[in-house]
Amino acid sequence: MMKQVVFNALQTSLSGGIGRYSYELVKSIHSLNKTDLKIVIRYEDRELFKFADDKDLIVAKDIKNSRDRNYYEQLKLPEIIKEKYPKAVIHYPDSMAPLFAKNRVVITVHDLAFKSLKSVFTFKSALWKNVITSLSIKKADKIVAITNFAKDEILKHYDVKTDKIDVIYNGFNNFSRDSIRFENVSENILKLVEKTYILTVSTISPRKNIDGLIKAFNLIKNKIPCNLVIAGKNGWMYDDIYKLIKYFKLEKRVFFTGKVNDDELKCLYKNANVFIYPSFYEGFGLPPLEAMAYRIPCIVSNVASLIEVAADAALKINPYKIEEICERIIEVYSDIDLRNRMIERGLNRIEKFSWDTCAKRIVSVY
Repeated sequence: MMKQVVFNALQTSLSGGIGRYSYELVKSIHSLNKTDLKIVIRYEDRELFKFADDKDLIVAKDIKNSRDRNYYEQLKLPEIIKEKYPKAVIHYPDSMAPLFAKNRVVITVHDLAFKSLKSVFTFKSALWKNVITSLSIKKADKIVAITNFAKDEILKHYDVKTDKIDVIYNGFNNFSRDSIRFENVSENILKLVEKTYILTVSTISPRKNIDGLIKAFNLIKNKIPCNLVIAGKNGWMYDDIYKLIKYFKLEKRVFFTGKVNDDELKCLYKNANVFIYPSFYEGFGLPPLEAMAYRIPCIVSNVASLIEVAADAALKINPYKIEEICERIIEVYSDIDLRNRMIERGLNRIEKFSWDTCAKRIVSVY
């Protein structure tokens, strides 16, 4: 008899990285057909889950934001599961567990940035994350850490036995071979990709160090004939980042796309000259792998998780040193031999990560 699992995929279209993780992982778990899988989704996401039968979906309505989601996950969903699936394992693919659930619980911890980068979180946000993560780590029967770095962070900050934590790398989407449906690509994106550009893909928030990247670009804007494109939706505390563009008068050289769909993302990767990920802190860092699949030389911060994931396939920078960011961008942009070596290493590196492998290991945890 197959293990019954309830997978919470409510974040699919509500958040960036965790949303993608939730969707791709549960899709791969479903395709394995090794569990009796029930998937919790938002009503608005039904079209994305066409691969699953209606009987295997728990559809939640009126969830418009994180507050709605948190309320549903903590109070409503555990009651539904207790009534309909009393013997199921519950997987919440984030560091918040269902605190009142009677079932066994698995959570995925992506990072503990609020512990290490306190200055980039609002007081209210940091307080909430500290409380809910502490309670969730105690509540969970098993914890999936997405890197060894994430596992070390958990052990550093919480009193938890090491065998309660399994390190399971994310997969990643190698959609570089997929065709681009240009009818889904906005005119704005099509205009951007006509010119040479450096690309970064991330939520616009302080820990992503977008302001440091803009400051570096401002220093080298007359040395390299290309633009800077920043793809991603607004997170929190993003206002100052936009003010920098006006301060440096970079309106014609630095462009924000806002949230992009998959076809727009493919288009941006396909035409980029250099990819840079200057984040102060990451639990994993999926975009550099996606960029490597498109044969783009990558620059990443020398933070622990990115070193672990990118290995020797990307050039490293100290994200706190603006001059170093400048030097690496110019180096990668202008050195053809270096670019070719990095592209080859990138193509080798991406072979280490797949959602199928990730799903198989997660199922073994269940």
